[in-house]
Amino acid sequence: MKIKGFMQKETKTLSRKGKDALSRCRFSKKGAAFLFGLSALCLSAVPAFAEVSASDGEWVQQGESWYFMLGPNTPLENEWINYNGQSYHIGSGGLMTTGKYVDPEDKTEYFFDQDGRLLEEEFSKDGKTYIGKEGKELVNFNKYRQMLREELEKDKTKDFGKKQAVDVADPESSEKTLTGEEVFPKSFALIDMDQDGYKDLVLYKEAVEEGKEEPKSVLSVILYQEKLPEQKGSSVAQNKERSLAVLLEEEANGAYQVELRKNNLTGEPVVYRHNGNSDSIFRVTKNAGLEQIFSLSTGANANGDPEYRSFSDSISQSLYQSELLTVKNQYGESYPGKRFNLDEAGITEGLKNFTKEELSFYSSQEDA
Repeated sequence: MKIKGFMQKETKTLSRKGKDALSRCRFSKKGAAFLFGLSALCLSAVPAFAEVSASDGEWVQQGESWYFMLGPNTPLENEWINYNGQSYHIGSGGLMTTGKYVDPEDKTEYFFDQDGRLLEEEFSKDGKTYIGKEGKELVNFNKYRQMLREELEKDKTKDFGKKQAVDVADPESSEKTLTGEEVFPKSFALIDMDQDGYKDLVLYKEAVEEGKEEPKSVLSVILYQEKLPEQKGSSVAQNKERSLAVLLEEEANGAYQVELRKNNLTGEPVVYRHNGNSDSIFRVTKNAGLEQIFSLSTGANANGDPEYRSFSDSISQSLYQSELLTVKNQYGESYPGKRFNLDEAGITEGLKNFTKEELSFYSSQEDA
């Protein structure tokens, strides 16, 4: 048995009388001050707390579970408490509530982390669950993030190295084997490539190193897609059809370099594929997928004279230079997506990298 620690700050518990009076008020983890009177309670949506002094209770661990005890063999039961600025629910026998909790009276759902804290508009400690407003889990958002996590776990061991076929050692065999350097992706970013609101996966050759800016060579772009099922009904949002589609793959040590660039006119990301003789720009659209919008190349014709092309058309040198200048000016800036290393810590951190505006969008899609 381990003692979690005596309360260093005032602990407040919700009385049954106070809780009954608040049947129409929502609980907020942000309230820690004493409140007096029902009107004040409803205005701040915080349950009524009765004062318990620091010497009146303690946390006690038994196995993997934590209990709140008022004294020997005297547990606090079926109450809310505020401890060191965090809100907890204590159930039967003094057991600290974890995971999803449904209030038996008003059926309100709350979600508690494994350490017992009430979650609201934040990720769980392990990063795998996001809880929205009023303690409601964003189920679809968490399913989307879990799908991305599973894909990244697979991609860690995917070989993007260039291979060539060579004869096997046996001179009597006509079989060939593939040989070449093994190259695995070292980092990733979550970027909304097709501007549908959902972030997609971009895999990179280089790892993220603090204080060191390296070329960010794109190995693959994987598009997240979802659609509603055919049937109608209240549970449609919970049964969305989700899929991941590989939009682009590039050999890590092949002839071309692939980068993500920013369209300076629209702000959207584009794919820039180039080598010493060609420059191509692709944009990603929701319906058409990868759409090539620039293709410029130079070479020599049969007579050895310089030749300039836009897609398959031969163009003048001046037009080639003009279009190349457009590419450099409009798409010359790298796209500012934050990268994370492709390891457990990086995956966990990356799958929490969402702004308030993005989280608001995902919340709006729960019942869409």
